[in-house]
Amino acid sequence: MPNSLSTSARQNQLTTHYAKGAAEALSALSRKRSRVHCITSTVAQDISSDVILAVGAGSCFTIGVEEITELVSVTNSLVVNIGTLDSNRKAAIRPAIQAANDYSKPWVLDPVSVHASKKRCAYAMELLHFRPHVIRANAMEIKALAGSSSPMAAQELALQQGCVVAQTGETDLVTNGVKTIMIANGHEMQTRISAMGCATTAFMACFMAVDHDAFDAAVQALLTMGVAAELAANKSLGPGSMHMNLLDSIYAINEQTLSRYGHVLELEPSK
Repeated sequence: MPNSLSTSARQNQLTTHYAKGAAEALSALSRKRSRVHCITSTVAQDISSDVILAVGAGSCFTIGVEEITELVSVTNSLVVNIGTLDSNRKAAIRPAIQAANDYSKPWVLDPVSVHASKKRCAYAMELLHFRPHVIRANAMEIKALAGSSSPMAAQELALQQGCVVAQTGETDLVTNGVKTIMIANGHEMQTRISAMGCATTAFMACFMAVDHDAFDAAVQALLTMGVAAELAANKSLGPGSMHMNLLDSIYAINEQTLSRYGHVLELEPSK
């Protein structure tokens, strides 16, 4: 019983900590009008823009090679999503990342479908040389990048690349290879909305724009998105109303709501 109470108290403490940090980040986003530059898939642009605007940030989706460096240099964070890996986006990705690195802008890589295409996986591996601050992916994509079938592939990848890995799915986790935080929020209906994972990457970049501690930013973003999704699902009849209610929930969310409904816990390191 004492151990159970101790674990529960630790979980509540962590949830309160990250709820407070998320609320502070959301306030800063709206106050500073932070800007996120997204190179993302065509199907993800609308919903990514929606979630960014819902928290009061601004977005840019330009992929023109002739201006990408200048635009990224004046942004606050960068998303590189390889879901639509056409020639125009591919041409813009490297100079965008180089500009982000040159101007000390945090960037997040979303390696869409690298588990399904060897060529795509090889390209994503090349991008890892530019050292993303966060890799946001599902378990299959992470295993492909890590070259591992282990349930600890996210931790392995984080150690290999020296970055934060955010694995999203039924339960989300954020790890730097040593410390791992699990966020047990969200709703199944999220999987019925197009490009929800891609939008979550863009949402994470919002928090990275105001908090350059990539680990905390990733946890804050997933906690906020997960709680907002649960609240939205409670008043939705299906994916259509879920989309609308999710934006409303993100817009209205606050520290008290995140603390009340959030479920954040730290996983014990494997021995």
